[in-house]
Amino acid sequence: MNWPIYYKDVLSIGNPKSNVGICTLWTPKNQILDELKTANYALGGQLYSKRGINFIVRNILANPVINKIVLCGTDRSESGEAFMKFMKNGIDDDYRVVGDKKCEIQKEIDKSVIEDFRKNVEVIDVRGKTDISQIADRLISKSAKPWAKPRKFNESVFSAAEKFPSEKSTFNIRADYIWEAWVQILRKIMKFGSRKGMIKIGEIKELVNVVTVVEKEGPYDPELSDVFDFSKKDLEIYYKDFFNPSKGSESYNYGERIYSYPVGLPIGEFNAEKNQKLLRKLSAVSNQRSVKSGLDQLEEVYDKFKRYHEDRGMVVAIWNPWVDNVKEGWMSDKKQTAYSKQQTVNNQEQKAGSGNVPCMALLQFTYRSKKLHLTAYFRSNDMFDAWPRNAFALRKLQFDFAERIGKKPGYLTTISNCAQIYESNYAKASKIISRYKNRVFCRPDPMSTVIIEIQGKEIVARHMTPDGNKQLDEYRIDGTLSKAALRLMDKLMSNDVFSTDGHVADIASELTKAEWCLKNGKIYIQDTDWKEIGK
Repeated sequence: MNWPIYYKDVLSIGNPKSNVGICTLWTPKNQILDELKTANYALGGQLYSKRGINFIVRNILANPVINKIVLCGTDRSESGEAFMKFMKNGIDDDYRVVGDKKCEIQKEIDKSVIEDFRKNVEVIDVRGKTDISQIADRLISKSAKPWAKPRKFNESVFSAAEKFPSEKSTFNIRADYIWEAWVQILRKIMKFGSRKGMIKIGEIKELVNVVTVVEKEGPYDPELSDVFDFSKKDLEIYYKDFFNPSKGSESYNYGERIYSYPVGLPIGEFNAEKNQKLLRKLSAVSNQRSVKSGLDQLEEVYDKFKRYHEDRGMVVAIWNPWVDNVKEGWMSDKKQTAYSKQQTVNNQEQKAGSGNVPCMALLQFTYRSKKLHLTAYFRSNDMFDAWPRNAFALRKLQFDFAERIGKKPGYLTTISNCAQIYESNYAKASKIISRYKNRVFCRPDPMSTVIIEIQGKEIVARHMTPDGNKQLDEYRIDGTLSKAALRLMDKLMSNDVFSTDGHVADIASELTKAEWCLKNGKIYIQDTDWKEIGK
């Protein structure tokens, strides 16, 4: 049997004849499944988002011997709560889960079949627990029979964008608010992203180095719009987890890496003689008060700021090379055993392997122009689900730290090296893009304004400060020449006068108008409509 039909490469398959499925939510599945007998469950996996409920339903409908689902682990995004509401309340006429309008079931699945699923499948809700071995053992039924015939349904329909040529690396986005930036991110990835087949997660669309600058967003009164599937309350819950200095049962969390970064080296097979200087330094550091239970990196940044406000080393390392660069199998069994005995991380992290490493790798605070700026580097970034929440959390970190040092917060910049949207989110991303397809996120150019006028036979472009109060430079062209507007525009572009596409388009249009007026004996007035020329 070719089952499961969705996410086969990332799910853990046990005994296909078992009537039990295991859903571990955000907790790494192996952390729970490794303690169970493989024969006692059919399938085990995680549920990161509410839309993943569709694939649980589809997989079980394709193998309806499953009539029990153990819902366990950490419900970080409330996907488990949405699943319980789906099972209890069902869906409305628009295929939205009753009690959670942000959770949608795919319309390709017949409603009658959805009701059969809800009627015949029982969910055992033990969220928060990770030791479920006794529960799973009790649920297994050796005589379980399918409660229906296996059924499959058409894929969810979406309009796939055609691929367009692009710069391949570095896509810049600036916005006042996170939701505005997010819509632009979705546009760029869906239009320019390269399609890639991933072993564990199916297809993605990906761009390399998406650089996003958020200028005005406030974390305490966020501009959520209605494009997000989370509320202000959801964000507050997310903040608690994001900033929690204890990782609990997870492989890692950002709060632990920021406030309690593990100090110490797994010496093992590493050459201690060549690293004596480094080891002595670490030994000295480990005696400081800040590292007794891990290094509070934000406290170290605070100390640096007090010594010198414009310190270029106010860096918070999220990536831990001793843990995050280690992949199972890169050493011999003997060396791996020696390494495991002396590493500072626990066995759960070692079990997790390379698949459970931080997406965000580094933070850097920079104080310039009397404002505290924050830059975050992500090695890999789910731009549909994860980026908005992380952006709000980082903005909160920035505001809180700025308040602590008595300074104003500046820009938040995120650099997403591998910025992707998963195939399961294509349809929703396309829907949001379509909703704002006519929306132009127009912004004043922070580098310039340009004043255009005609002097005799010349077209003159004056490069002014953004507020228009001071002239910075001046460019001229003989307006009687062929393509005079284009030639003058080339001068402006080659001298980096512009920083926004909208400003480029506006001035190009105005120069074209000025050239036409000069050659046709008309009076040129900047920003006058073509219809008004010559009246």
